[in-house]
Amino acid sequence: MLFLECSGCNIELAFLLDASSKAGNDWANIRNFVNNIVTRFNINPNCVRVAVILYADNAQVPIPLNRYNDVNSLLQGINSLNIIGGGSNLATALQVLRTQVFPSNVVRSGARLIALIVTDRLQTCSSQIITVANNVKSMGVFVVGVGITQNRQVDSSCMRRVVSCNYIEVPFYNQLNNQITQTVRYICAATCASTYRLLTSRVCINSV
Repeated sequence: MLFLECSGCNIELAFLLDASSKAGNDWANIRNFVNNIVTRFNINPNCVRVAVILYADNAQVPIPLNRYNDVNSLLQGINSLNIIGGGSNLATALQVLRTQVFPSNVVRSGARLIALIVTDRLQTCSSQIITVANNVKSMGVFVVGVGITQNRQVDSSCMRRVVSCNYIEVPFYNQLNNQITQTVRYICAATCASTYRLLTSRVCINSV
């Protein structure tokens, strides 16, 4: 079951999943994408810890960093996540990331803080979103974004302002898994000390 590709440790990895209203198998495709990413990491309390934030009009944290200590139980937890429905409020999710998932009393000392946003709805780049995203990045969080453009509701220029460096667009939900390798590479790049300093300083590198 394990397909480890990233040997980095001391990582706090948070997924911010847009759980607004979707059709058919769209939500299942998103969960499957997340499952396939976490299997590439060494999930345990001393190496990589994973949290999941679900957001629609509001945000919730069904999986905090200390919930699961191994990949099998984490996969079961991800598979149990249900869609919320309604609108999409990324600003709320970023605020929850900052105050509930990555506060200083929760994250491990010296850990790399990485957030992966997966969304299909970001049409307005409000000042609130940019302010909260900048606050998150000022904490040293490296933000990666994946936008699903099938419904033409993702403003790519806005997403590029939200992320630290790396943003991936996918035309259809069922093509998310085609971007697993690239997504993992972006995350792994931030686990290297020198690369992490570059990326969180917004000096992007193109070799990952």
